Amino acid sequence: CGLREAMTAEQYQCYKLEFCEAAERWVSLALFQGVSNAPKLRADVTSGKISSAVLLDPTHLAGGFHVLAAVNQAVMREEGRQLKTKSLLSEVIFCLSASTNISESFRRFGLKDTSQSVLAAVLHSSRSSNEVTTVLDQISGEMVPLDALSSLHSSEEIKKVFKIPPEESEISSLENSVVTRIVTKDVT
Repeated sequence: CGLREAMTAEQYQCYKLEFCEAAERWVSLALFQGVSNAPKLRADVTSGKISSAVLLDPTHLAGGFHVLAAVNQAVMREEGRQLKTKSLLSEVIFCLSASTNISESFRRFGLKDTSQSVLAAVLHSSRSSNEVTTVLDQISGEMVPLDALSSLHSSEEIKKVFKIPPEESEISSLENSVVTRIVTKDVT
């Protein structure tokens, strides 16, 4: 693969996690379509060969803010030593869901062997990081702008999964409705 020199600001976006207390943390998001090596990627994540990234099937992702909210929530849980899963990366997947069922979160958002699109969320400790290109170079597919995420999901399916009633859709965006549910799932 080599270094992806065609990375543009619209395709690969880097965000500083502002609420981190312990150290500076960043997350970079990249979306790929036409992915041909999902089984290998999944095996590399499972074995720990890919250890700084969460690779997601974007079918049920409402948007980039959905992913950023989950990453931020997982990092805050890690800093507070309140992880509900075994690692920060698995906690990100769990935090994407409004469900408190970890297995369901992995089934819905985790990379599948049949995934043809992948959203990579790479966690790193500096603005410019070799970790990002190392992970992205392993994905065999076409990197597309993050805006293409909306074409990869069914709004109706997301409304069903997150139990968003029609009335709410009239006053809130789909992504805001989803994020509200994921950040408040632990509130009783």
